[in-house]
Amino acid sequence: MKFVSPWIHTTEKCNLKCHYCYVHGKAVMPLTVYHNLGKLLLEMPTDNIHLRFAGGEPLLTFDIWKPFATSMLKHTGVTVEVLTNLIDVPESFWKFAELDNVNVSISIDNGLKVKMLDKKVVEKTSRLRNPWIMTTVTKENFKRLDIMAAFIGMNNYGWCLTTDYFEKTTPSWEELAVELFRTIKILKEFNYDFTRISFNNFSVKSGFSGCRAGDEMFAVACNGNIYKCQTLIGKPIKIGDVKHEYKRVATPVRELCKKCSIYGFCKGWCPLYHKVPNPICNVIKLFAKEIIEEVNIKEA
Repeated sequence: MKFVSPWIHTTEKCNLKCHYCYVHGKAVMPLTVYHNLGKLLLEMPTDNIHLRFAGGEPLLTFDIWKPFATSMLKHTGVTVEVLTNLIDVPESFWKFAELDNVNVSISIDNGLKVKMLDKKVVEKTSRLRNPWIMTTVTKENFKRLDIMAAFIGMNNYGWCLTTDYFEKTTPSWEELAVELFRTIKILKEFNYDFTRISFNNFSVKSGFSGCRAGDEMFAVACNGNIYKCQTLIGKPIKIGDVKHEYKRVATPVRELCKKCSIYGFCKGWCPLYHKVPNPICNVIKLFAKEIIEEVNIKEA
């Protein structure tokens, strides 16, 4: 295995109520699960372990998982990513975030009600070293992406844009395409590094693997059960647990995706929920054309 990357569901608790979120409950991952997970990971045949601490809101239980993360970082080849809304931040987290091999991804949608781009979030984000921004594009915020683009462009932050997994809140592909073109235009004005942006798994970033759900990537629930994807947690389809390993069940890429002109950059988007042909594919292709052209111009 070239790498292994568990999504660690630190808690179901959250300080927000995003209308598209699939996480519900109040469970918290206990220390025994972290202990067993560490043993499992260190016995795997890989030199690269990327730990993704998520939830819920992982900073609500930072004091619980911090010792595990700190201990794992002592091993060669281990990196940490914290996926947070950065609203309630323990003071001790700032020092942890400065550690080598620790990266922070901040969920900012600039919606009308949740994950707003306000002064507090901007100030907290500026305290982090090279953070990435995650934005879920919905009907509520897709016409406010221009503000996000200016924020991203001014700071040259990495930016991961995705539509709702379940497509319950996704704008029409025509509307979405228009707003994404506006976004790209704004980023160009800041001479943005387009290798630092992705949209629904499309990325020109070197070494991009696409979604590897059920294989190198898997999700660990609060109780230690292992699933192919974090969106499947709690369903009767677990593939293992932290005490007894997990059965690698890679989701095959659709043949139609393999024939696509941008497959090398997209890798089939989400193999679990993305059905093809799909109108969103049109948006991804239009987005890809613009991004690839910009990257080629800068590399010429």
